[in-house]
Amino acid sequence: MDRSAPSALYSVRSLFVLLLFLLGAWGSAQDALEPLSLAGAQTRAVQGSADVVNAARDLDAAQRGLARVEADPTSLRVPLLDARHAVAAAVDSLRNAEHAARSAAADAFEALLEAEFDVRVAEASLAIADIEAQAVRIRREAGAATVSDVARAEDAFRSAERQLRDSRDGRGLARDRLALRIDVEGELPPLVAEQPGDDAPTLEASLARLDEHAALASARRAVVRAEANLAATDVAFTTPQAQIEAARDALASARDRAEDLARTLELSVRQAFNAVTAAQGREASAEETLMTARDDLFVATTRFESGSIAEIDVLRAELTVLQAEASMSRATHALAASLRALEGAVLGAGQ
Repeated sequence: MDRSAPSALYSVRSLFVLLLFLLGAWGSAQDALEPLSLAGAQTRAVQGSADVVNAARDLDAAQRGLARVEADPTSLRVPLLDARHAVAAAVDSLRNAEHAARSAAADAFEALLEAEFDVRVAEASLAIADIEAQAVRIRREAGAATVSDVARAEDAFRSAERQLRDSRDGRGLARDRLALRIDVEGELPPLVAEQPGDDAPTLEASLARLDEHAALASARRAVVRAEANLAATDVAFTTPQAQIEAARDALASARDRAEDLARTLELSVRQAFNAVTAAQGREASAEETLMTARDDLFVATTRFESGSIAEIDVLRAELTVLQAEASMSRATHALAASLRALEGAVLGAGQ
């Protein structure tokens, strides 16, 4: 008898136990990953954004500058206004940087959810193509199908295989983009698809918020500064008339620029709002399509249970539902993106 056999058996068992331990540890690590919500991804994106960090530093510097000017008893009105306006501009820049980071994270988050749907649809399509190819081969052997029928079925199967590979590649790229946006190294946690948020604001409410627009606020601060400069310049017997006229011209120009900008931005907000309305219509259409697909699946399941159709017909109906769900997801995400764009148009983010 080979005395080395027990030792070899012990080694195999040890390796098997070690493998089970490693698999268990890997599974525990997977379970330990907290699901990632959209809000969580946006928070991480803001925390890791270099633009947000720089904007926060600029705000801190502006606040220190304002404190110095305010502490100086000899400070004049215009320099004090400049310091306060610098703080206000820095606040707007920080807010817009945070909005941009949240929007970019949301785009990447939703793109990954859509890529996951694409993979599921491709997997279901491949499963159906495989069944159909096998069925055609069986019919061919029975003399009920031609060589061309087999070739077409096999071409469809290979096309479904390519589509699945492409979908998985797209999912990998989407994961990489999201990981980059939210500054995650290693494996991403599972994503949590959330229900849509609040309803869209009215056009009137959006237009009423144009005072928050960074560029418009800056233009209006320029008007305030020009008014203060004119007041400081227009002093009898102390300032040449030419200098006073120049200050008046500067104030008129500042007012014209602010008014022109307000009209331009109102048009931009209206266009962004129209995009939201169009996205709402597409989402409603996608929802109707999904409801119809689900009704068709119910009918197909009932007919299959009664023996009037084959199981492959139920699988096709399930695939149609899955495709409709993917379209619904895309429409919902497109609506969310249009709402973010409307908010950006109101705030002047990214401009």
